[in-house]
Amino acid sequence: MDFEQEFQNWLEQGLKSESPTEITAFSFNLFEPALVDGVKFGVELIGAGEFDENDPDWACDEVWEPEQRQLNIPVEYSGDSWEICLERMKKLIIVTLQSNQSFVSKLKERKGVGVGFVDGDLEIVWQP
Repeated sequence: MDFEQEFQNWLEQGLKSESPTEITAFSFNLFEPALVDGVKFGVELIGAGEFDENDPDWACDEVWEPEQRQLNIPVEYSGDSWEICLERMKKLIIVTLQSNQSFVSKLKERKGVGVGFVDGDLEIVWQP
């Protein structure tokens, strides 16, 4: 299975459970896991209680996480630089949001979806 399909499966599984009404927006946080062979970056999904496109820290107010919070991104997909990883994951998330898969509606029920590295800025990739 390629990473894009693995990502879709992970996301679908994570969004199967009932999402709390406190979730205002979702964030895909990118990070560097420690000492994982063949992996330079990972992604996690969180639900945030706040959303403000002018405040880059809105995703710090975590109110929800899926049962499997994190997914490792194989270096073959992410590349070696954070810039390449961010662009590839941003594109994958946008394509996913544009799909007609049923689980995508849970993401779009909120005020926004962002992606970015935990120590960097978030980019808003979807708003109603």
